[in-house]
Amino acid sequence: MDVQPVSHHHNHIAKVDNSSQRKVLIAGVITASYMLVEIIGGLWVNSIALVADGVHMLTDAMALGIAWWGFYMGQKPANERMTFGYQRFQILTAFVNGFTLLLIVVGIIGMAIHRFMEPQEVMGKEMFIIAVIGLLNNLIVFWILHSGDQHNMNMRGATLHFLGDTLGSVAVIGGAILIYYTGWMPIDPILSVIMAVIIGIGAYRLTRESSHLLLEGVPAGYEIQDIKEDLECHFDYLTSVHHIHIWAIAEDQVVMTLHAKTDLQHINDRTLLEIKDYLLHEHKVHHVTLQLETEYLL
Repeated sequence: MDVQPVSHHHNHIAKVDNSSQRKVLIAGVITASYMLVEIIGGLWVNSIALVADGVHMLTDAMALGIAWWGFYMGQKPANERMTFGYQRFQILTAFVNGFTLLLIVVGIIGMAIHRFMEPQEVMGKEMFIIAVIGLLNNLIVFWILHSGDQHNMNMRGATLHFLGDTLGSVAVIGGAILIYYTGWMPIDPILSVIMAVIIGIGAYRLTRESSHLLLEGVPAGYEIQDIKEDLECHFDYLTSVHHIHIWAIAEDQVVMTLHAKTDLQHINDRTLLEIKDYLLHEHKVHHVTLQLETEYLL
């Protein structure tokens, strides 16, 4: 096989999207400027759905701050103590965002149950006005975030928060209209539960995906058996590929270690470079630690 070997380097720092980082910061400022209006307004009109939406916006502001911090830390270079750099902070912040949302869901459902047991009067007209302003705020922020890099888990986590907020504002507006025209107060806690379920589904997925990477599970889209069979088929001098481990430092930085048996003729640097180059271009594995063995090495 006549393949030009490629130089192997150990730079594990992926490029962080500065545009996404800037958008997260802008979204955080907008959110923080309005969250108190919804919380105070919700308490004033006695709407648990509006308070829940406002509390959610409070945590969104915190989540955006955490997301921005994750982008910032992800740009720090590797050093002797953090040899892969700080990219994993983006996965960690995505996990924190998802887990925080799950806690919020539990709190909203608890408040809704209490309101079912002790119904209270809600000011429908005022609730409607505050919710409309909140919806406009959420739409602007959601548009800013959604225009960022949605392939980045950290960015998706921030965007997910505001998808839930946007849906929540729509639900609150509908509830306010119903309360104003019919006086049916149970719609307020009912909407709260619906919002909580919608938010909870997305939060669970984000938490599961990020925790899987934090536990160094095989990244989505990678199958160990498929890679093993592909290597053994593509390189006829490999008789056995085994002890494969795949994990991700960040979403776009996949790492692999493996052993491969071959003949004495191919125990050399050229073979190592050929296999690593193939794994990079065909399987998007960015860092490979490969141990070559002979049939006589147990």
